[in-house]
Amino acid sequence: FVIAALVASSASAFPIWKLRSVQNHKEDSLAHNGYAEYSTTQANSRDPYDTADVLLRDDKDEEDHSKEVFHPWEHGREAGAYERVVTHHFSNDSDDIFMRSMIQNYAQEHKNKDGSPNGHFTVSQASASAAAQEVLSTHKGLSGGALMNYLDANFAKAWAHFDVNQTGSIDVTKMPQFMRFLASDQTMSLGE
Repeated sequence: FVIAALVASSASAFPIWKLRSVQNHKEDSLAHNGYAEYSTTQANSRDPYDTADVLLRDDKDEEDHSKEVFHPWEHGREAGAYERVVTHHFSNDSDDIFMRSMIQNYAQEHKNKDGSPNGHFTVSQASASAAAQEVLSTHKGLSGGALMNYLDANFAKAWAHFDVNQTGSIDVTKMPQFMRFLASDQTMSLGE
């Protein structure tokens, strides 16, 4: 009874709608209302039976290249064609040499809708396998049959661990972790 009385007396002394946490949601509410009004106005201004034209209007004359990629070997192939630009924080000699190598030699760069490079780099399973051969050779001293046996025994497991959605590629920034996982050596220095 005493607790209920305290709560009731404090509630009457300080109404809930004056709390700062409640007041801070006022701006959020105004933003949501503004968006809702805009959306409703836009929807009401068009013919309800002509929605297909609205949905496809931007794509009529444009070819969408956003599902395509540039491969490392396409860089500098033709004058004025694709020019690979390494992410600025991996481009200097004092930066992460391993990541620069992954971007320059193994990663595929995704395209924007218009076909221009968008700076997002991923590594396909085949490219990761080629990179793994180089890393295991230089960092673990594996070569020939021993290297192939090691990859046969461990690569698929490591790949499945990183490509959990089975997209066929992983973000290039995951390659250091991938190589350490594959090599079973979490302290392996990759030249960072």
